[in-house]
Amino acid sequence: MKTQHISALVLTALVASLSAGCGNAASSREACVEAPGLAGDHVYVFSAGSVPHARVERTVRSDGSETLSGVSQVAAMKVMEYAELGPDGRLVYADVTATGANGATRRLIADAAHGAFYVQDEHGAGWKRMAKDSPWVYAGLAGDTSFALLPTPVSAWVTLRATNASPDVRVLDAALREGRIVPQDQLVVEGEGDERFVIAGETVLTANDDFVTALGESTLEPLRIAAATLRPRRVAQR
Repeated sequence: MKTQHISALVLTALVASLSAGCGNAASSREACVEAPGLAGDHVYVFSAGSVPHARVERTVRSDGSETLSGVSQVAAMKVMEYAELGPDGRLVYADVTATGANGATRRLIADAAHGAFYVQDEHGAGWKRMAKDSPWVYAGLAGDTSFALLPTPVSAWVTLRATNASPDVRVLDAALREGRIVPQDQLVVEGEGDERFVIAGETVLTANDDFVTALGESTLEPLRIAAATLRPRRVAQR
Protein backbone atom coordinates (compact mmCIF):
# COMPACT_ATOMS: atom_id res chain seq x y z
CA MET A 1 0.00 0.00 0.00
CA LYS A 2 1.25 3.44 -0.85
CA THR A 3 0.29 6.90 0.26
CA GLN A 4 0.39 10.27 -1.40
CA HIS A 5 1.31 13.30 0.66
CA ILE A 6 0.64 16.81 -0.54
CA SER A 7 1.43 20.17 1.02
CA ALA A 8 1.51 23.70 -0.28
CA LEU A 9 5.27 23.77 0.29
CA VAL A 10 6.04 20.68 -1.76
CA LEU A 11 3.23 20.57 -4.34
CA THR A 12 5.50 21.46 -7.27
CA ALA A 13 8.08 18.84 -6.31
CA LEU A 14 5.36 16.23 -5.82
CA VAL A 15 3.84 16.77 -9.26
CA ALA A 16 7.31 16.42 -10.78
CA SER A 17 7.95 13.17 -8.89
CA LEU A 18 4.62 11.71 -9.98
CA SER A 19 5.31 12.49 -13.62
CA ALA A 20 8.66 10.72 -13.24
CA GLY A 21 6.95 7.49 -12.16
CA CYS A 22 6.69 7.96 -8.39
CA GLY A 23 3.46 5.94 -8.37
CA ASN A 24 5.27 2.76 -9.46
CA ALA A 25 7.11 1.90 -6.22
CA ALA A 26 8.33 -1.69 -6.16
CA SER A 27 7.30 -2.51 -2.59
CA SER A 28 3.91 -2.18 -0.92
CA ARG A 29 5.69 -0.38 1.94
CA GLU A 30 7.20 2.29 -0.29
CA ALA A 31 5.39 5.60 -0.58
CA CYS A 32 5.42 8.63 -2.84
CA VAL A 33 5.73 11.14 -0.03
CA GLU A 34 7.69 14.18 0.95
CA ALA A 35 8.78 14.16 4.58
CA PRO A 36 6.19 16.19 6.53
CA GLY A 37 8.73 17.49 9.03
CA LEU A 38 7.92 21.10 8.21
CA ALA A 39 4.89 22.69 9.77
CA GLY A 40 1.97 23.04 7.42
CA ASP A 41 -0.99 21.27 5.82
CA HIS A 42 -0.60 17.78 4.35
CA VAL A 43 -2.92 15.34 2.60
CA TYR A 44 -2.56 11.55 2.33
CA VAL A 45 -4.71 9.38 0.06
CA PHE A 46 -4.72 5.58 0.27
CA SER A 47 -6.40 3.67 -2.56
CA ALA A 48 -6.57 0.26 -4.23
CA GLY A 49 -6.76 0.97 -7.95
CA SER A 50 -9.76 3.28 -8.34
CA VAL A 51 -11.22 2.35 -4.94
CA PRO A 52 -10.45 4.86 -2.16
CA HIS A 53 -9.68 3.34 1.23
CA ALA A 54 -8.72 6.40 3.26
CA ARG A 55 -8.03 10.11 2.97
CA VAL A 56 -6.35 12.11 5.74
CA GLU A 57 -5.92 15.86 6.09
CA ARG A 58 -3.20 16.79 8.55
CA THR A 59 -1.93 20.07 9.99
CA VAL A 60 1.47 19.94 11.70
CA ARG A 61 2.44 22.89 13.89
CA SER A 62 5.95 24.11 14.63
CA ASP A 63 5.72 22.93 18.26
CA GLY A 64 5.03 19.33 17.21
CA SER A 65 1.29 19.37 17.91
CA GLU A 66 -1.00 18.36 15.08
CA THR A 67 -4.58 17.98 13.91
CA LEU A 68 -5.87 15.16 11.74
CA SER A 69 -9.15 14.59 9.93
CA GLY A 70 -9.77 11.32 8.09
CA VAL A 71 -12.42 9.34 6.24
CA SER A 72 -11.76 5.61 5.84
CA GLN A 73 -13.56 2.57 4.48
CA VAL A 74 -13.18 -0.43 6.81
CA ALA A 75 -14.86 -3.41 5.14
CA ALA A 76 -18.51 -2.26 4.84
CA MET A 77 -18.06 0.44 7.46
CA LYS A 78 -17.38 4.14 6.93
CA VAL A 79 -15.21 5.73 9.61
CA MET A 80 -14.87 9.48 10.15
CA GLU A 81 -12.14 10.65 12.53
CA TYR A 82 -10.97 13.97 13.93
CA ALA A 83 -8.03 14.07 16.35
CA GLU A 84 -5.87 16.66 18.07
CA LEU A 85 -2.44 15.70 19.43
CA GLY A 86 -0.29 17.76 21.78
CA PRO A 87 3.42 18.53 21.28
CA ASP A 88 4.27 15.48 23.43
CA GLY A 89 2.27 13.16 21.16
CA ARG A 90 -0.56 12.60 23.60
CA LEU A 91 -4.15 12.65 22.36
CA VAL A 92 -5.90 15.84 23.45
CA TYR A 93 -9.25 15.30 21.76
CA ALA A 94 -10.82 12.87 19.31
CA ASP A 95 -14.24 12.55 17.69
CA VAL A 96 -14.80 9.28 15.83
CA THR A 97 -17.94 7.98 14.10
CA ALA A 98 -18.24 4.51 12.57
CA THR A 99 -21.29 3.78 10.39
CA GLY A 100 -22.12 0.27 9.20
CA ALA A 101 -23.81 -0.78 5.96
CA ASN A 102 -27.10 -1.15 7.84
CA GLY A 103 -26.89 2.45 9.07
CA ALA A 104 -25.98 1.55 12.65
CA THR A 105 -23.65 4.20 14.07
CA ARG A 106 -21.27 4.32 17.02
CA ARG A 107 -19.65 7.60 18.01
CA LEU A 108 -16.83 8.13 20.47
CA ILE A 109 -15.61 11.47 21.79
CA ALA A 110 -12.39 11.24 23.78
CA ASP A 111 -11.77 14.47 25.70
CA ALA A 112 -8.43 13.53 27.18
CA ALA A 113 -7.71 17.09 28.29
CA HIS A 114 -10.64 16.86 30.73
CA GLY A 115 -10.45 13.13 31.51
CA ALA A 116 -13.83 12.19 30.05
CA PHE A 117 -15.19 10.27 27.09
CA TYR A 118 -18.58 10.03 25.42
CA VAL A 119 -20.17 7.12 23.57
CA GLN A 120 -23.34 7.13 21.50
CA ASP A 121 -24.71 3.96 19.86
CA GLU A 122 -27.77 1.70 19.82
CA HIS A 123 -27.35 1.09 23.55
CA GLY A 124 -27.65 4.76 24.44
CA ALA A 125 -25.39 7.74 25.02
CA GLY A 126 -23.48 9.24 27.88
CA TRP A 127 -20.24 10.59 29.34
CA LYS A 128 -17.85 8.73 31.61
CA ARG A 129 -14.78 9.81 33.54
CA MET A 130 -11.42 8.23 32.75
CA ALA A 131 -7.95 8.58 34.29
CA LYS A 132 -5.37 10.70 32.45
CA ASP A 133 -2.33 8.89 33.84
CA SER A 134 -1.30 7.47 30.43
CA PRO A 135 -1.78 8.65 26.84
CA TRP A 136 -5.14 7.68 25.36
CA VAL A 137 -5.88 5.73 22.19
CA TYR A 138 -9.30 4.57 21.02
CA ALA A 139 -10.75 1.20 20.01
CA GLY A 140 -13.99 -0.79 19.91
CA LEU A 141 -15.50 0.94 16.90
CA ALA A 142 -15.24 -1.85 14.29
CA GLY A 143 -15.42 -5.62 14.66
CA ASP A 144 -16.15 -7.80 17.67
CA THR A 145 -12.67 -7.99 19.19
CA SER A 146 -12.37 -6.13 22.48
CA PHE A 147 -9.82 -3.29 22.59
CA ALA A 148 -8.97 -3.73 18.89
CA LEU A 149 -7.70 -0.55 17.24
CA LEU A 150 -9.28 0.80 14.08
CA PRO A 151 -7.28 -0.16 10.95
CA THR A 152 -7.21 3.45 9.77
CA PRO A 153 -4.28 5.83 9.26
CA VAL A 154 -5.53 8.36 11.83
CA SER A 155 -6.02 5.72 14.53
CA ALA A 156 -2.63 4.18 13.76
CA TRP A 157 -0.86 7.54 13.97
CA VAL A 158 -2.62 8.43 17.24
CA THR A 159 -1.45 5.08 18.62
CA LEU A 160 2.10 5.46 17.35
CA ARG A 161 2.56 8.90 18.85
CA ALA A 162 1.03 7.75 22.14
CA THR A 163 3.44 4.81 22.38
CA ASN A 164 6.33 7.16 21.60
CA ALA A 165 5.27 9.27 24.58
CA SER A 166 4.86 6.46 27.13
CA PRO A 167 5.66 2.75 27.60
CA ASP A 168 2.00 2.20 28.53
CA VAL A 169 -1.14 3.67 26.99
CA ARG A 170 -4.78 3.68 28.00
CA VAL A 171 -7.01 2.09 25.36
CA LEU A 172 -10.63 3.29 25.41
CA ASP A 173 -13.07 0.67 24.10
CA ALA A 174 -16.20 2.38 22.77
CA ALA A 175 -18.24 -0.85 22.74
CA LEU A 176 -17.39 -1.79 26.34
CA ARG A 177 -17.34 1.84 27.53
CA GLU A 178 -14.19 1.27 29.56
CA GLY A 179 -10.45 1.82 29.43
CA ARG A 180 -7.51 -0.48 29.98
CA ILE A 181 -3.76 0.10 30.38
CA VAL A 182 -1.89 -1.73 27.60
CA PRO A 183 1.92 -1.99 27.16
CA GLN A 184 3.18 -0.32 24.00
CA ASP A 185 4.68 -3.56 22.65
CA GLN A 186 1.17 -5.03 22.46
CA LEU A 187 0.18 -2.35 19.96
CA VAL A 188 3.36 -1.42 18.08
CA VAL A 189 6.18 -3.66 16.85
CA GLU A 190 9.55 -2.28 15.76
CA GLY A 191 10.79 -2.97 12.22
CA GLU A 192 14.02 -2.08 10.45
CA GLY A 193 15.26 1.50 10.69
CA ASP A 194 12.38 3.79 11.59
CA GLU A 195 9.75 1.34 10.32
CA ARG A 196 7.07 0.29 12.80
CA PHE A 197 3.98 -1.89 12.62
CA VAL A 198 0.73 -0.95 14.35
CA ILE A 199 -1.49 -3.92 15.26
CA ALA A 200 -5.20 -3.27 14.66
CA GLY A 201 -7.05 -6.53 15.18
CA GLU A 202 -6.16 -8.77 12.24
CA THR A 203 -4.66 -5.89 10.26
CA VAL A 204 -1.09 -4.61 10.52
CA LEU A 205 -0.43 -1.04 9.40
CA THR A 206 3.04 0.18 8.49
CA ALA A 207 4.41 3.57 9.55
CA ASN A 208 7.67 5.49 9.89
CA ASP A 209 8.75 8.71 11.59
CA ASP A 210 6.83 10.76 9.00
CA PHE A 211 3.43 9.08 8.90
CA VAL A 212 1.53 5.89 8.12
CA THR A 213 2.74 4.36 4.84
CA ALA A 214 0.57 1.25 4.39
CA LEU A 215 -2.80 -0.07 5.56
CA GLY A 216 -1.98 -3.75 5.32
CA GLU A 217 -0.35 -5.75 2.54
CA SER A 218 -2.48 -4.62 -0.43
CA THR A 219 -0.59 -2.81 -3.16
CA LEU A 220 -2.17 0.62 -3.40
CA GLU A 221 -1.51 3.59 -5.64
CA PRO A 222 -1.88 7.35 -5.03
CA LEU A 223 -5.35 8.55 -5.90
CA ARG A 224 -5.36 12.30 -6.33
CA ILE A 225 -3.99 15.67 -5.31
CA ALA A 226 -6.06 17.74 -2.91
CA ALA A 227 -5.81 20.73 -0.58
CA ALA A 228 -6.25 20.34 3.15
CA THR A 229 -9.31 21.91 4.74
CA LEU A 230 -9.82 20.50 8.22
CA ARG A 231 -13.38 20.26 9.47
CA PRO A 232 -14.06 22.01 12.82
CA ARG A 233 -14.16 20.17 16.08
CA ARG A 234 -17.55 18.69 16.95
CA VAL A 235 -18.34 18.71 20.65
CA ALA A 236 -21.19 16.80 22.28
CA GLN A 237 -22.96 18.37 25.22
CA ARG A 238 -21.94 17.11 28.64
